[in-house]
Amino acid sequence: MNKKALILAIGAAFAIPSAYAQKGGGGGKGGMEVEPDSIVVLYGKVYPEIVRQRGKDATPASCTIASGCLATFAQPATGNTNVITRNEMESSNSRFGVRGYEKLGGGWRATWQLETQFLVDQNTTTFAARDSWVGLNHNRFGTVKLGRFDTPFKEYGDDISFLGVSSGNFVSTSSLLRLFGIGQAGAARFHERGVNAIQYESPDLGPFEFKVQYNTAETDTALRHRHFWSVGGSYEWGNLKLLAGHEIHWDAFGLSANVGTASMSNSGIASARSKDKASEIAVTYKLGIHDFEADYEWHEWREFGQPSNTALTALGKVVSYKNNSWLLNWQARWSPKFRTQIHYVHATAGECSRTFMISAAPCITDGLDGKMVSVGAAYYFSRRTYLFFLWQQLKNGKSAVFASGSQSPSTGEDITQVAVGIHTAF
Repeated sequence: MNKKALILAIGAAFAIPSAYAQKGGGGGKGGMEVEPDSIVVLYGKVYPEIVRQRGKDATPASCTIASGCLATFAQPATGNTNVITRNEMESSNSRFGVRGYEKLGGGWRATWQLETQFLVDQNTTTFAARDSWVGLNHNRFGTVKLGRFDTPFKEYGDDISFLGVSSGNFVSTSSLLRLFGIGQAGAARFHERGVNAIQYESPDLGPFEFKVQYNTAETDTALRHRHFWSVGGSYEWGNLKLLAGHEIHWDAFGLSANVGTASMSNSGIASARSKDKASEIAVTYKLGIHDFEADYEWHEWREFGQPSNTALTALGKVVSYKNNSWLLNWQARWSPKFRTQIHYVHATAGECSRTFMISAAPCITDGLDGKMVSVGAAYYFSRRTYLFFLWQQLKNGKSAVFASGSQSPSTGEDITQVAVGIHTAF
């Protein structure tokens, strides 16, 4: 094949056809349009940014768990500033992907997607590490997918993306809204991409839709079966949208993975199990140029012995931790070229329990709360390309280690970040 023919062949393979192709090239009978039998689409978005970070006000080392100054499950305080003031270039969750479908007859389609995070500032890309799957779809019966994709709980909440760049960015709300201030291990987080997953998605039900997902870590033992169930849905009524979700994590041991003292952990006890769960409700409303959102979430991390729900017998081990979180978000499109956004996230200190608690050794949660304020603005050169500016302040309670961005704070340390970047999509 000569060079010109090769270029034409590659171009044809990755051409992005319109949603409908005209029949017969001239509009067909009466100019009727029909869908192609198959389609392949190349897509993506890139949004590198220059970030400046600063940390301050870490909890002093004199504040300890033993003295009752720190929360029982807290990481030890050092008084050191872990967040180094420096300039960084980040590209967040910039990505590219290919997706498509093939008609199978009888109203059925095979659908698929392969999506890859692309760090434009450095070459550490892993192919198809983001939402990637193959599925079967029917307009009447819905869609079944197998692969790796965001859980419905993650999807049906925190609905208004922060200037379209919040995924993987320091302005993402997940670190406060869907985790806790005890530690940063992802085993406790309710903001996940399920692996080894199967998902059912409802057909077109008018204003209502829902999704259900099951995924497993494939790490079963004789007594443990790590797997997640996640469900979520939404209902739209004019400019109003209601969203809700519920998720259960079996044997993830999110609490034990994060407690500050190893002697409290149940992970090494073969007969121990865990059940972590979360529920959420959210509402969005569009009023002219303004979009508003409010979210509220309930979380519980619980660990117990075998058989199911019997008490743990080891002294001083973690049993449970509960907390709530909420979010307020406001986006305004002042003109076709200028947009602003602000959100506020608050996580409560919650409540906890341990095995065989006594008055001399209670379970304390004081200082496990956190607050985050993010402000941003964007200037659009086109619908797909714009400059953006971000500012954020995250304030940790004296016992908390909520984190955002690339650096991890010490106990009680506050973080301030500012960034400027450019976004483009294709």
